[in-house]
Amino acid sequence: MKSQQTMAFGDLPGPRSWPLLGNGLSLTPDSLHQVLSQWADEYGTPYRLYLGRRKAVALADPELARQVMRDRPDGFTRFHALEAVAREMGVLGLFPAEGDSWKRQRRAWMQALNIHQVRPFFEHLTATTGRLLNHWQAAAERGDAVDVQADLMRYSVDVTTQFAFGYDANTLETGDGEMQRHMNLIFDRLNRRLTSPVAYWRWTPLLRDHKLDHAVQEVQRFAHRLIDQARDRIAANPELKSAPTNLIEALLVSRAEDGRPYSDEEVYGNAIVALLAGEDTTANTLAWIIHLLTQNPGVQRHLQTEADEVLGNSPLWDALDQARSLRFTDAVANEGMRLKPVAPLLVFCATRDCQLGALEVPKGCHVFLLNQYMASQESAYAEAQRFWPERWLAADASRIENQPPMPFGSGPRLCPGRNLALMEIKSVLAMIAKHFTLEDASDAPVGEKMAFTMVPTNLRVRFHRRA
Repeated sequence: MKSQQTMAFGDLPGPRSWPLLGNGLSLTPDSLHQVLSQWADEYGTPYRLYLGRRKAVALADPELARQVMRDRPDGFTRFHALEAVAREMGVLGLFPAEGDSWKRQRRAWMQALNIHQVRPFFEHLTATTGRLLNHWQAAAERGDAVDVQADLMRYSVDVTTQFAFGYDANTLETGDGEMQRHMNLIFDRLNRRLTSPVAYWRWTPLLRDHKLDHAVQEVQRFAHRLIDQARDRIAANPELKSAPTNLIEALLVSRAEDGRPYSDEEVYGNAIVALLAGEDTTANTLAWIIHLLTQNPGVQRHLQTEADEVLGNSPLWDALDQARSLRFTDAVANEGMRLKPVAPLLVFCATRDCQLGALEVPKGCHVFLLNQYMASQESAYAEAQRFWPERWLAADASRIENQPPMPFGSGPRLCPGRNLALMEIKSVLAMIAKHFTLEDASDAPVGEKMAFTMVPTNLRVRFHRRA
């Protein structure tokens, strides 16, 4: 007989499921996080659901979420379909990797992202932020309502191609380019394949699947060309072997802990992962923060005051040492990522029978961590629905720093690109505060759409130059 202190999967409440399909018909890709949150309101958490025949549990408890994150990669791996779908799309790299493959690849990422590499890269970041400033100043002069999410996608592509390849894409000044359109298509199809109850494309590919194949092939050609150029640079400049200047160079000159060099598949896969992860997450995080700023003029004014004090006569954040003084900017970023996490849910798979709190989780069960839903609960945050950056500056702020939504993960698999992403976010926010006042110019309510990350829809902003 089971102890009254434990609860089995079958004891959990949950939505009605259908034979073979489970709850798949209700889990639409564009609104997956919203459906799961609605069920949390209806059934409480944890609750059960089925992905086809696979068991799944939805959690919204911060301590249980941290337990899952700490028990990776041994106790929990990513969503079972991720590695298979990523392999089909040629996107194998650190993000979908598990086990020994993950450990091999992380070493090169850490070399590329150490402070000695990030500090000189800061100059490229500042230059790209300057281009974005020029672009928005021109829009302000015209009085245009700006599609900031599209502009920020170009910005993050430019930053990420510099970091990953040492290549200046400059889409801010030259336009999207074919490569960004291919990557946008890959994002959308990746999300839809991950949430599809049936992998139909493996037997009967549709027109959209053939378009995806073409996009993947074009991105592969682009990446391999830049990888070949990196090899040529290293051959011509042997000093790059000890001081690589970007991720690709680091992968080409590094060896894993087992002493073996990285394979061509690993080099390419990580280059693509850097492009995809660096573009989408940072751009949408900034877009959501900008939206929240348009709704909170008092926060804008506080941000402007700090930018004036810290930047002085400089138009941009252009010295890494100023980071410590941009405390309110940090708080705005944290609060934006809390209210609008671009990863509103995280999905893992139990590699063994385990217990999360009182819940017995069987091996193979999927676990949904409802990031955005957790962050909306008063049990985790006072005035949880309020955009209140000051909470991160309070004397007891250390108490909430480890609470959801964990935008960069937690535990052993904390995102290695965290510092680079925060640099981008801080650079853009300081630039906006120094030069502009933001006004909501959306002609319809701003909505949420899942496209691998949570994307704002109908978002338009008008930039007014400060006197």
